Amino acid sequence: MKKLSLISVLLLTMMGAPLCYSQESTDETESFFNKQEEELSKEPTVQDKKPEVESKSTSRRTKDISDLGKLAPFKDIAVIQKRFLPKTARFELFGALGGTLNDAFFVDATANLRLGYYFQERYGIEFSGMVISASTRKVTDGLADRGVTTASLVSPKSFYGVDFKWTPIYGKMALNNKTLTPFDMYFSVGGGATTTNNGNSPTLHLGTGQIFAMSKAFALRWDFSWNFYQATTYGDVSHTTSSTAAFNNLFVLLGASWFFPEATYR
Repeated sequence: MKKLSLISVLLLTMMGAPLCYSQESTDETESFFNKQEEELSKEPTVQDKKPEVESKSTSRRTKDISDLGKLAPFKDIAVIQKRFLPKTARFELFGALGGTLNDAFFVDATANLRLGYYFQERYGIEFSGMVISASTRKVTDGLADRGVTTASLVSPKSFYGVDFKWTPIYGKMALNNKTLTPFDMYFSVGGGATTTNNGNSPTLHLGTGQIFAMSKAFALRWDFSWNFYQATTYGDVSHTTSSTAAFNNLFVLLGASWFFPEATYR
């Protein structure tokens, strides 16, 4: 019995030794991996770093946008219009030939001379003098041959006036896809006096046209001028009866302009 008990104790001891060893090794392995996991958990990952970068860029961007409030107001920013033909503080001398478009009884040939001065690129004032030569049409001669009096017909002889000139449109026009011609488009309004075959009449003048710059001193120009006035008409050749009627003349003019003095600021 003693031998059996000793043998059993020895067997248990031999079997228990490796079990204790394996238990100790398992604890050490787990502790090793636990330490590795703790060290890895302390280091920031790529995913953890990305939001920080985004947050920094977002805050920087927000700060930059907030700095816009410190900029100068837009009303202090001036826009310089780059016109090819400068006009500010310059004179324009315009000479043209033309005629009327809406006179059914007379053929009117006109010679026009204008002198303008520009306070700014867009605004100016222009003095105008026009001489008109009228000749009767065939319909007018036919009425006279049939004994119909033409004393009530009014034909303009001259016009003198002054206009305010506004030039809001400018640009460039292509010619045959080879050259670019700068142009300005203007509008004018003013007043003056029209001399007719029956006397002088106060006149309202409206106009528009374009200036095509060939250089900084020379340009080609067309102009439409519309004159409104009231003139006296007579019922017979002896002028015993008279009345007042409204008339208008639409003139088309083609000519050239010279600008002076020389532009030194552009």
